[in-house]
Amino acid sequence: MCDQAPKFNGMQRRQLLAALIGAGATVMFAGCNQAGFSPATSSSGSDDSSDTVGGACVESANETNGPFPADGSNTAGDGTSTRLDKVYTGSPIIRSNIAESFSGVPLTLNISLQNVRNSCSTLPNYYIYIWHCTPTGVYSAYTASNNGGSHSSSESYFRGIQQTDSNGEVTFTTIYPGWYTGRAIHIHAEVYAGLDDASPIKITQFAFPMSINRAVAAQTSYGYKGTSGMLDNTADNVFSDGTSTEMLTVASNSSTGGYTASIAVRVSV
Repeated sequence: MCDQAPKFNGMQRRQLLAALIGAGATVMFAGCNQAGFSPATSSSGSDDSSDTVGGACVESANETNGPFPADGSNTAGDGTSTRLDKVYTGSPIIRSNIAESFSGVPLTLNISLQNVRNSCSTLPNYYIYIWHCTPTGVYSAYTASNNGGSHSSSESYFRGIQQTDSNGEVTFTTIYPGWYTGRAIHIHAEVYAGLDDASPIKITQFAFPMSINRAVAAQTSYGYKGTSGMLDNTADNVFSDGTSTEMLTVASNSSTGGYTASIAVRVSV
């Protein structure tokens, strides 16, 4: 089912092409198996200036958690606490399928959580919260006047929390994000030691290879905005200093008609 995407086992490095496990990961939300869309060639981000760290055990870059975290640390969401279990009015969105009813280019996101203080060994039983915008650049839980939707805290699309499994891994099923003025295509991520913790141990963001960004953004028939005005990663205010620890490895996924993206989030605990 859509919220039961297959886990991958023993991914110790972000260079693993998670497309190897794509078979059988059928995506059942609207927009799956898109007719007329041929994914761009698989890419590890080689068209960006700084994409890999050569397999070295390096901590993921720290980034701003805004805008639009909806975890109580901004103007939407619960608003009473920064605890992860208050992301939505006291009810955490613990789920793997975060697309809800939205259509777009399918994306399976595999994350491996690793500890740089222990030779990048994996970390089970931590919580990862991710969020991203729609194909048109809109976030849930925020009003239209603030780059959001229409119902503030009642919306939850493209947001999800999962606990890492025994291999330190989680898989989210979603669609490829869009872009909005001033930012390259990206996904936000926070890592928490516990569901009731007030402070994340890591706040970071994920970048996509520009060649695939351009291929997806051009799919206007699925609601994407096209490429006119879209920023390159090198011009983005978050990624312009490099994407060596934030670049997703992206591969075509023949099962979904979209992509599978993988990354190791490395923390110091």
